[in-house]
Amino acid sequence: MISNENLGIYIHFPFCRRKCLYCDFYSVGDRLADWNLFVGAIENEFQAKRIPTDCIVSIYMGGGTPSLAPVWVIKRFREMITCPVGEFTIEVNPDDVTEEKARGWKEAGVNRVSMGVQSLNDDELKIIGRRHSASDASRAYSILKKYFSNISLDLIFGLPAQSIGSLSHTIDRFIEMRPQHISAYSLMYEERSALTRLRDNGKIKETPEEDSVEMFKMITAKLCNAGYERYEISNYALPGFRSHHNSNYWRGVPYIGLGPGAHSYDGKRERRYNRADLSLYIKNRTGVKSDGGIVDVEIEHLTDDELREEMIMTRLRTCEGLDLREYQNRFGEKARLILEQKGARYIRSGDLIYSGDSIMLSESGVMISDEIITDLF
Repeated sequence: MISNENLGIYIHFPFCRRKCLYCDFYSVGDRLADWNLFVGAIENEFQAKRIPTDCIVSIYMGGGTPSLAPVWVIKRFREMITCPVGEFTIEVNPDDVTEEKARGWKEAGVNRVSMGVQSLNDDELKIIGRRHSASDASRAYSILKKYFSNISLDLIFGLPAQSIGSLSHTIDRFIEMRPQHISAYSLMYEERSALTRLRDNGKIKETPEEDSVEMFKMITAKLCNAGYERYEISNYALPGFRSHHNSNYWRGVPYIGLGPGAHSYDGKRERRYNRADLSLYIKNRTGVKSDGGIVDVEIEHLTDDELREEMIMTRLRTCEGLDLREYQNRFGEKARLILEQKGARYIRSGDLIYSGDSIMLSESGVMISDEIITDLF
């Protein structure tokens, strides 16, 4: 499935103590976490995929809530991958962070922590169902920075009842804390989320789009003035601290997903999806040494058009933009000419920048990136 080139490993932990109201990622209650069975199933899936371990460059443990797992689980997964790895990230919730766990993660080989803070306003945190407070987040960060020199904090803007002023306070506190990386995401009302149901029932109001745009502009201005570079639409880093794992997603580098609901990509045409069903996942992989005959894996073969559109979408999210030579090599000279014709009006308006053999979004273009990317398809 995977050729001999750099690849990332993603391990999905589907357990949460309480599901955030905006989330539609696959998760179940932590009362269902049989860690021995879960570890055995992940190890069996890893062995069955026959992954060339000398090619692994990053590990990312996401969820769900990986920080709920006992430290020995994290250590077992690191021992499963026997080669040196440049970046090993674990996602954590602030109220799970303790001195003992942080020390254990460090000893397990974790060298990057991504903590979901989302806001430093307690009222906003309650509205979206987060189980920590602003003080919990500050306390957790103080612990993490004793053990890690590469910490990422997540925030969400456009929250119900959020104001420019309250968001500005959160950003200013982030800047004072000085993490190496910050991810800032606009609140999305996903189809299956509890937050969407609350909006549809009139219990909360969605932030007007123009307000969200102003929030995004403020975030970018404050972080860039503080020395962070926006290297992807939603991601900011101090020099030398870009997320290598996520950057490889945007460059089309292959990755392997382990766990229920995890996705894999071979870097060419094939995507695989593990069905989001913990009990079926455990049943099919406990004691299984080969994935032959397992019925909970779906395979998708991407068409040329799907590959082309995906390349436009992912590359234009980055500050380097889309390399037109690479695009032409993959899809032909005619495809490049059509792309340039479609992009001409955005070049003229200043929303796209033509630089050498690349096109990239300008500051104004970032604000209408969805429109531009769709038009370029």
